[in-house]
Amino acid sequence: MSLSLNNSNYRYNISSQELTPESFSLSHRINSTALKADFNWFLKTHELNFGTEINRYNVLPGSYLPPNDSSIVVPWSLERENAWDAALYIDDKISITDFLSVSAGVRLSSFFAIGPSKVLNYTPGFQRSKSTITDTLIFRKNEVSGKYAGPELRLSLNFRISRNSSFKVNYNRTRQYLHLLSNSTSISPTDIWKLSDYYLKPQVGDQVGLGIYQMLLNSRIETSAEMYFKKITDMVDFKGGTDLVMNANIIEDIVNVNARAYGLELMFKKSEGKFRYSLGYTYSRTFIRSRSNYSDEIINSGKWFPSNFDKPNDLVATFNYLISRRFSFSTNYTYSTGRPKTFPVATYIMYENILVHYSERNKYRLPDYSRLDLSIKVSGNLKLKRLGRPNWTFSVYNLLGRQNVYSIYFLKDGDIYKGYKLSVFGQAIPSVTFNYEF
Repeated sequence: MSLSLNNSNYRYNISSQELTPESFSLSHRINSTALKADFNWFLKTHELNFGTEINRYNVLPGSYLPPNDSSIVVPWSLERENAWDAALYIDDKISITDFLSVSAGVRLSSFFAIGPSKVLNYTPGFQRSKSTITDTLIFRKNEVSGKYAGPELRLSLNFRISRNSSFKVNYNRTRQYLHLLSNSTSISPTDIWKLSDYYLKPQVGDQVGLGIYQMLLNSRIETSAEMYFKKITDMVDFKGGTDLVMNANIIEDIVNVNARAYGLELMFKKSEGKFRYSLGYTYSRTFIRSRSNYSDEIINSGKWFPSNFDKPNDLVATFNYLISRRFSFSTNYTYSTGRPKTFPVATYIMYENILVHYSERNKYRLPDYSRLDLSIKVSGNLKLKRLGRPNWTFSVYNLLGRQNVYSIYFLKDGDIYKGYKLSVFGQAIPSVTFNYEF
């Protein structure tokens, strides 16, 4: 048995001090606390795992505050979101023969959105908007305002073809109650996390996969190839032109979409000897599509388009050389396709105002990402009778000083919108780390 209690707190802050009277601080926060109990029961041919967990969520969708006494910004905070997530699970790993094992399990998941909260009612059969609001529901503290539940299934078959090779087939269904809304045209990290609620259903994913694993050269080299396909329902996106920041009625701008993802993952690894290395390559795609009876909820004419995190190619190569028992050298290279972006492509004048026309959602991409790191580790005295073992690590992040593009943003210059590239850590960054192990 193992019992764990943990707390996680995530927060980002965007502030501006350029004009003191208009200076502001914009923040978003997620806090979660979880209690989990896991049990393992080992039988002759079975490994039974079961347990329970409960999570408490508290989300601050946004606060807009003056950072100093000279600012005239009026303090404003959106209504907090609160919820409980509870689950029971059981999983059985069965060794049927020396060459075949099966793992099957089910997880019963439930979610409860709780007050205090206000929920707007809309005219049935009409689109959610300010003009169709009919009433407001008030939920008191800890009163349930929305609830969802359902099973999450898991099945895996592992075939041991020979002493050094195996084949695996698996299926799993997952339910996610925390949704991410990300604006790909923004210069700053303005991701919005939204809990399922009175209207917003959890997203459900079904994934199937298969993999082949092979050991080479007397098990000194590991190789694997895995393929997967995933289908997601009730994923969320947003209407075109939506302002995600400090949106008190974000539910009016949310669009339900379906998603599909597929990919191939290849791995080649040597983890013994003085010279060690690993090479991993992934080709993966993720597409989404909106379906609705309302025209402004249809994105890209209802066609499939890349999600915000669709990066087809991803390559990671790691090399490590053990110079001696006390000295080692390692280097790491990372490459990936740039993320999709939505760019302005034209301007036009209407009633003496210049308006911007944007491309289809996520039609363009950022430049590809490439980075090389290296490090040298120096260990202290390795005598067994020493109480502790100190070691130093000297490393350089982004050795070549490549200015990888984090975002592309556009500023108006007269009647023209000019694009600019923004890089983060666009230079080599050295660091020194001291560890003491005992």
